[in-house]
Amino acid sequence: MCGRFSLDATKISLKEFAVSQIRYTPPTKFNIAPTTGIAVVRRDQDSERELVELRWGLIPVWAKLDSKLPLMINARAETVASKPSYRSAFKTRRCIVPATGYFEWKKLPDGTKQPYYFTLASGEQIAFGAIWEGETVATITTVPNREASAVHDRMPVILRENQYERWFSPDPLSEDERLDFLGPLPDGSLQTYPVDRRVGSVRHDDPGLIDPWQIKAAQPRLG
Repeated sequence: MCGRFSLDATKISLKEFAVSQIRYTPPTKFNIAPTTGIAVVRRDQDSERELVELRWGLIPVWAKLDSKLPLMINARAETVASKPSYRSAFKTRRCIVPATGYFEWKKLPDGTKQPYYFTLASGEQIAFGAIWEGETVATITTVPNREASAVHDRMPVILRENQYERWFSPDPLSEDERLDFLGPLPDGSLQTYPVDRRVGSVRHDDPGLIDPWQIKAAQPRLG
């Protein structure tokens, strides 16, 4: 996690993120994949919040553009403050990736993988905790809560509105703040259901990808 997510641009509240500069108008997309340009809210040089487009897949400040580093789409909450690839960005370049839902794959007994779609049970927009470097960005993952653990062993860091102000601050987080901000959401915060396996291909991008999908036998709805 998290390797795919969706963004319904009509449901994203820039007012909630206190965005003052809109430098990118994101389209509605149902199957957003790594290496593509995604919407990011970050603090600009004047300490204002701006909405920009960054490439999903962070390139560390010390890396050459043509280096053969692994694709850094996710940073782990446990090591984001210490790992050389991420620690500089985590100190002062924290940002938010808006979303309306995300996908994760569950391995079934027959060895196949079934995608599930996750949203907030409240119906609110999602704010992925992320870090940026230059024109690139990586989202942060953490241990799962109850709903997420039924599908996968990781989940994205999802920030709450009362955390935004501190998250956007250029000052490093304290250890207590880091543990608070980077923990999983409380149990009961997510809802999820199986969806069409077409989401596994980036060629597909349509509303049907987030519709509930009937799978074999009585697979219970999670969350």
